[in-house]
Amino acid sequence: MSYLSIFFVISVLVFFHELGHFLFAKLFGVRVERFSIGFPPRLFGIKIGDTDYCISAIPFGGYVKMTGVIDESMDTSKLTGAPYEFSSKNWWQKTLILVGGVTMNVVLAWVIMSGLLHFEGQQVIPSTTVGYMIEDGISQSAGIQVGDKILSINNAPVNTWNDVIENYISNLGNQITFTIERAGEVQEVIFGAEILAQNASEQLDMAPQTPARVGNILPESPASRSGLQRGDRIISIANMPTASWDEMTEIIRNNANQPLGFQIERNGQIIAKTITPEAVSQIDENGKDFIVGQIGINVYIEREALPFFAALNEGFQKTVFITGLNIKALWWLVTGKKSARDMLGGPIMITKLAAEFAEVSFSSLLELIANLSIMLALINILPIPALDGGHITIVLLEEIRRKPLSTRTKLKIQQVGMAILLLLIVFVMYNDILRLL
Repeated sequence: MSYLSIFFVISVLVFFHELGHFLFAKLFGVRVERFSIGFPPRLFGIKIGDTDYCISAIPFGGYVKMTGVIDESMDTSKLTGAPYEFSSKNWWQKTLILVGGVTMNVVLAWVIMSGLLHFEGQQVIPSTTVGYMIEDGISQSAGIQVGDKILSINNAPVNTWNDVIENYISNLGNQITFTIERAGEVQEVIFGAEILAQNASEQLDMAPQTPARVGNILPESPASRSGLQRGDRIISIANMPTASWDEMTEIIRNNANQPLGFQIERNGQIIAKTITPEAVSQIDENGKDFIVGQIGINVYIEREALPFFAALNEGFQKTVFITGLNIKALWWLVTGKKSARDMLGGPIMITKLAAEFAEVSFSSLLELIANLSIMLALINILPIPALDGGHITIVLLEEIRRKPLSTRTKLKIQQVGMAILLLLIVFVMYNDILRLL
């Protein structure tokens, strides 16, 4: 599953990124010599016209080789000044060709998110009551308590937990005021600058109060083997009532490898099942292992299907929102607010994520692709040599100078860029290994 998932994810991301370059190159009459999924050596493919469409051996990437480009291949043998060469085009044509990959990545994310909203529906958690908080986290420090009903955030009303998360993240960087109802009284809880400066403050560390109802079920899990179905409501476990998700999970977590009697309501009928939670090793904040029980179910979440044009609009808004979050994360990385060790991940991390998302559902895997596509677009547009942003910087610099840089200078720039990228690859691989250990 891991290998198939990561191959699918990377192939989709690379194909659409390179397709953006390819389409703009063809639009402006630039000869494309190779369209490759993967890096050399070439495995197999087919040549149509001037272009070799192929699959190559190293799966973590791909490229479009255009005539007249000095790129990471360091090939300068075809700079003849012919009209079909990239170097012969106007600066704005070059820029559009180079930005084509980034554009296609953003469009891909938009299409995936819009499609999921239209066909699968928008996930809606119809609750604004706090059911769980991380101990000693930012929410607890601010004064939030379990059972508080959130009415508004910075005077913006919230009706679902989706609204809570979106309003919280949208106001990061400023003081955030929660208006809550507690024991029948309306109060304000303020997340001040000192609280929001804490580590991981960009993630809301509380969850809504939800019923003990079965959502997605992991394949080959105790829940799957016992015949649990999505939508089942768990009434009691071992004769202990489970009015909420938290009550249910506490019982399950404390009874690893112990057969438990479940009372389940399904379509108005009560069904009895015996399920044995499997033992799963977890690590606490002090780095110590501990064992908990799990049966392999997720929280039940309702979905609200959107009409086509409404889905396109909401998908666009969601794409803009996630892009903004990623820009903010890059800024935190550049300014040192967050460490590279915490923020960066590589192929190993992506492989792990792809396998986990694929186990949940194909839709979850598509959502991961959409998020990674936005990240890929932002990274590629950075003005680093060997990336699209580096090439665009050279094009704009040449236009400002009114003359091209020398071939020798461009080669040196590419060599520096490749060295930076190789160092980054080594770092993220090392970081991924540390995470696994």
